[in-house]
Amino acid sequence: MRKVSKFLAVSGLVIVSLGMSGCQTVSAPVVPAVPEKAPEVVLQEGINKLASVTSYGYDVTLDGKLNGPEGQAPAVVSFNVGLKGGVDMKDSKDPRFNLDVKGTMDADADGGSGTFGLKLNKESIFLNLMTLEGKGSVIIPDNLKSQYIGKWWSMPLPPAALAELAKAAPGGDAATMTDAQKQMKALVESTKFFKTVAYVDSVKVAGEDSFHYTAVLDKDAFVAFVVKASELQGTVMSDAEQKDLKDSLANIDLSGDMYVGKSSGAMNRMRGTLTFKPTADKSSPSGTVTFDATVSELNKPVVVVAPQNAQAIPKEALSALPL
Repeated sequence: MRKVSKFLAVSGLVIVSLGMSGCQTVSAPVVPAVPEKAPEVVLQEGINKLASVTSYGYDVTLDGKLNGPEGQAPAVVSFNVGLKGGVDMKDSKDPRFNLDVKGTMDADADGGSGTFGLKLNKESIFLNLMTLEGKGSVIIPDNLKSQYIGKWWSMPLPPAALAELAKAAPGGDAATMTDAQKQMKALVESTKFFKTVAYVDSVKVAGEDSFHYTAVLDKDAFVAFVVKASELQGTVMSDAEQKDLKDSLANIDLSGDMYVGKSSGAMNRMRGTLTFKPTADKSSPSGTVTFDATVSELNKPVVVVAPQNAQAIPKEALSALPL
């Protein structure tokens, strides 16, 4: 169901594009009991602080249920995905990344579930398809299970890929930032992603006392950000692509809760709901995707422990994976 995939891609773009760029340390201001600044100012400053973080731990959950276009199969797609790990881009030439994924997905009576691990350092990428189970007509071949599942595999990180990663990485030392990275950081800092920001209360997020706000995505600001960010990354969106993005967002509402740490000053949690409104002709998917993303351990080093028993990924394994 390509329209469902498109809507999922847009929802992912909305969430992920509110991420990090920049390369400074998070300072520790005097901690107020209640916000002393206007809600929209605190939230924007929190986003800017987050944009300057070079390493962090993350914990993200996604839950979704989408109804397919009328008369098309599958009629209902539902999923639950959890992502947990850490990212360290303080030195963009020595990236460190840990990721654990656990998820399920159902499309009517068919579906599957699995767990997946990934580690990355400046030399290698390590992968482990820990578990994989099918449901309904989705059958995982026994030879795939016995040969590839539950084992650590590795492949060298090509020098060209590392160079591209270093070039595009949002983190790193300020002295070594590229012009594009500096421009991206400035773009994040100048974009007001949310509107109708309101203070709610104070709560703890990952052990840090934090201000809690509600807010609504400013779609026009978000589209302008995506267009400009694409340009900075060397891709110019055509008028048709921009219209497609705007049309997709027209039937999507994003409202949620944002949290800003009192000590770090950085936005440390975002949770909310993406609502896909049904169109009049019922030709597009409708439903909701809820998300909850927390970042912690700001600017603390991330350690990647390379699996000692990792085997080189065989070419046939890549082609055998059910992707």
